[in-house]
Amino acid sequence: MPDTHFGPYDGALPPRHEVADAAAHLLAEAETAERVGFDAVWLPERHARTETYFPSPVVLATAIAARTTRVQIATTVIQPTYYHPVHLAEQLALIDQLSRGRLIFGAGVGYHEDYFRLFGVPMKQAGKRFEEALKVIEGVWTQDRFSFKGRFFEFDQARLTPKPYQQPRPPIWIGAFYDKGIERALDWDGWVWWFPTDLESASQKIEFWREKAYKKGRKHWTVGLAYEGWIGDDENEVRRRHGPRWVEEAKFYESHGMTPDIEELPTERLERSFLILGSAQKWIDRLGAVQERLKPDYICLRTRNPRPSSGRYPENAEFLDCIQRLGEEVVRHFQKG
Repeated sequence: MPDTHFGPYDGALPPRHEVADAAAHLLAEAETAERVGFDAVWLPERHARTETYFPSPVVLATAIAARTTRVQIATTVIQPTYYHPVHLAEQLALIDQLSRGRLIFGAGVGYHEDYFRLFGVPMKQAGKRFEEALKVIEGVWTQDRFSFKGRFFEFDQARLTPKPYQQPRPPIWIGAFYDKGIERALDWDGWVWWFPTDLESASQKIEFWREKAYKKGRKHWTVGLAYEGWIGDDENEVRRRHGPRWVEEAKFYESHGMTPDIEELPTERLERSFLILGSAQKWIDRLGAVQERLKPDYICLRTRNPRPSSGRYPENAEFLDCIQRLGEEVVRHFQKG
């Protein structure tokens, strides 16, 4: 995943040359991922945060579509609550055309107050606004003329052209941590779960929601999971150098209600759930267990998060090396299998 974090939490405004370098580097990461065997690149959306150097997944997806030929391009996730839904539908349709059908539209309600404040959208009833936006996007993608009257949006014979390359539309996944959000995903094509828990509890949760999706008639309901970390031959050194930045990020999400309450959070606790730090064999063993037990349709691997408050942060070239090793030594292992 070409993550868009490059700076520290609550840092100063990033210098323009660093932002330009980061933009070029994100494209290099996508190209590297495609070359070494990854099937898709996943793109996040974040705003009003100085650690994020590339907030728009629409712009980034467009650039990646033009620079790649094979990988799927998944927004994980765009928050349609900040957008005019027809304008967003038009932009995404063109990305799907530019990539000749490689777009996956991952969507979520959004959780960060500053995101809503930046675009002048109230957080109140954000869930209802989100549900309407998705209905509008699907409607203008799949119907020649689309009419809609809801609480937030109203259209009379709206006509979107051109339509997406994929017919009748690109896949729609819902990113969610909690039950209410996962319940929404049952109305669409799949569910993306970030920060999955240990295998036992994750298995119970996934089996529960797969069964509900099946009973609702969704026989091909996608489950996408995200695991994170760093590959390196000296496991102790990898843990010492990289573990603290995931602890720091987990505390950030806990402060926004996105993870369970955290008091003492050693690296080892995260390694029991979504974090993998160590050799190629350790990655193969962990992901093999995930595949066998949870049977996800997609596993996203993320290596970058915000720059920690202390310690050395990897250079861009190191991130490219990490992606290359994960592709050549881990991804291709499973492809051969």
